[in-house]
Amino acid sequence: MAAGVSDLVFLILQRCALWTLLIGLPFSTGFAASSAEPQSEKRPKIALALSGGGARGAAHVGVLQVLEELQIPIDIVTGTSMGAVIGGLYASGVEVDALDNLLADLPWDALFQDKTRRRDLAFRRKEDDYNYLSNFNFGFKGGSLKIPTGLIQGQRLELTLGLLTLPVATVRNFDDLTYPFRAVATDITDGEAVVLGHGDLADAIRASMAIPGAFAPVEIDGQLLVDGGSAMNLPVQAAQDMGADIVIAVDISTPLRKREKLDNALSITGQTTTILIQNNTREQIERLGPHDFLIQPDLGPVATMSFDQVLEAANRGTMATLALRKKLSSLSLDDEAWAAYRSSLQRPSPVPPVITDVRIVNQSVVSDDVIRKRIHVALGEALDFAVLARDIDILYGLDVFDHVNFRIDHLADGGNQLVILTREKATGRNRVRLGFELETDFVSNSLFNIGVNVTRVPMNSLVAEWRTQLQIGQYPAIKTEFWQPLDDETRWFVAPELFFESLTFGQFDNQGNELAEYRTYDVGAGLGFGRQLGQWGEVRAGISYDWATADLFVGDPGLFPQVQRSDGQIFLRFVADTLDNARFPTEGGLFVARAALGFKALGSTNDYQSLFATAEYAKTWGKNTLVGDIQTGVSFENEITVNNLYTLGGFLRLSGLRPNELVGSDMLFFRVRGYRRIANLGLLSFTIPAYVGFSVEGGNTWLSTSDISPGSMLWGGSLYFALDTPIAPFYIAYGNTNGDRQSAYFYLGQVF
Repeated sequence: MAAGVSDLVFLILQRCALWTLLIGLPFSTGFAASSAEPQSEKRPKIALALSGGGARGAAHVGVLQVLEELQIPIDIVTGTSMGAVIGGLYASGVEVDALDNLLADLPWDALFQDKTRRRDLAFRRKEDDYNYLSNFNFGFKGGSLKIPTGLIQGQRLELTLGLLTLPVATVRNFDDLTYPFRAVATDITDGEAVVLGHGDLADAIRASMAIPGAFAPVEIDGQLLVDGGSAMNLPVQAAQDMGADIVIAVDISTPLRKREKLDNALSITGQTTTILIQNNTREQIERLGPHDFLIQPDLGPVATMSFDQVLEAANRGTMATLALRKKLSSLSLDDEAWAAYRSSLQRPSPVPPVITDVRIVNQSVVSDDVIRKRIHVALGEALDFAVLARDIDILYGLDVFDHVNFRIDHLADGGNQLVILTREKATGRNRVRLGFELETDFVSNSLFNIGVNVTRVPMNSLVAEWRTQLQIGQYPAIKTEFWQPLDDETRWFVAPELFFESLTFGQFDNQGNELAEYRTYDVGAGLGFGRQLGQWGEVRAGISYDWATADLFVGDPGLFPQVQRSDGQIFLRFVADTLDNARFPTEGGLFVARAALGFKALGSTNDYQSLFATAEYAKTWGKNTLVGDIQTGVSFENEITVNNLYTLGGFLRLSGLRPNELVGSDMLFFRVRGYRRIANLGLLSFTIPAYVGFSVEGGNTWLSTSDISPGSMLWGGSLYFALDTPIAPFYIAYGNTNGDRQSAYFYLGQVF
């Protein structure tokens, strides 16, 4: 799973000059006063114009390294897209060596996705994983399906840019940066270039690289902005408009594909975009005069999204600039002039801002107090960005915002105000998630269910939600719950629910031949009161009533002395979930325990006690993971009844047996799974991990606790190949139990 923003903090800072920002050196967000002489009137004003090109833009760092080695002064920086990233950071005072380290260490794949780490998700969203749901979310608003404005909202990228530009967080005029800077974006409403020279630097960079369709647009000063490559990919004009006498233009744009490479719809679409960019790049090159310089590195195999080759791109940028060394040396300063120039640069002092106030700018129905309670920045102390980043991760993990970000405003009294910015999801408050379960042993057993989870959130200012789960297929079910927090921290809650479910299970002989088949129906209602335990758990107590019946389809009805019953109970449930991935975890654990007391006074047919518990823990070494599981269920009553039964059998639940072949009022099961990630398969824009694995399983069910003995345990295991697809986990497997019961499996869905 991708790293969260809070985990990126130290990874980024540890390798670059900005490390001083968070380790307590004397520090402020202003600029150190300059004591140097103003720029000599005899020296021409030199500008850098850095083009866009995705990962190819790493070549800009190689160019900068050579220019500094040649002692060529830079007075203006302009950039588009990736050129705005490199140029903006350089203009803000980040040293070239730090940029080089940054290229090597940034987890680029993590930056270009919005998915919150599971550990930072609200516990309610973790619960969604328990219903074999797909990774796809759909929004409904105004009765129609809502599609996001971009595949990526840019949450992780925005926060990382905020971190990297933190030393200049209060600078609003880009002329006041170490190097006067302009970022170029495109107004998506008219296609015109928009040159950004004021505002928040991180926002300007983010707007300049908002690739249409991939990233959501950015609104700045009422304009809806996307990647500047569509209008001015090589910002020569922007540099000239700032008064540049000499422009060093670096063009790293993607070349057109040859005809033989245009063999599918994606390549044709990509070529169309490249033509647009190449045309406006050519127009900008034509603006260059005889005293200007054009550097066009040969980037060979480095493609727009080849972020694993950024060091190669930087090296090729170095070589291309060295090839022009003789011509460029005409711009070089002698040692004395270079030293004077360097000392004249106003660089931000490495001092974290002391936060004196926090303000919430909230574009959602969620209460400002709910947001404020999740921000743990200490007033009167230096900003701890690691704490802030984790707080923002957790806010975003509520899954009610498209955007959670921050800025720092300098106040008239000299203080610094931390502004938290939130924006409600544009796709609306209604979320739909689909789930699929398909199992067959290629002989006589098959199972198919389709599930849909519809959640409306937030229902009110306390982030209440109404969640309805519907399943059709062999196990039809419906459950609806209204979850209402009672405080701003959404710790305490009340949750009424209604439910219906129907299951099919059988009675089998030792060879798996079916002797009887039952269809159970269970309908009821409950009321729970509980407390959330941060993002990792929940404790809930409550009361419920349900009525259940079992209809015999095949065989002798002697399995159940009683086939109808009512159940009134009080219950206590505890869940702790720290798994990093519900499907193929690599670390963390899951523990669930539920105790119930049935009373005739509450409408129950019998007085009874029941207990169910399950525990799971994952540990990884390199690409190899072991997961241990144990489950147990006990019903302390004399009669075997419909709604206090446990089942085993099927893939990874005594593999080799038929699904739900074992039925009893008491159950013990344990399992050890091992798997190795062997590949990452690409499908369109998705990465699909592939695994090979095994399982060792043991357990049984019993009709009475007196029947439980070590000799009655069954032993089994499996070998499997698996894909973690966006729809559901997919398995092809072979299973065997007790040596004489075996089966092959095709399985699509989550296994619990």
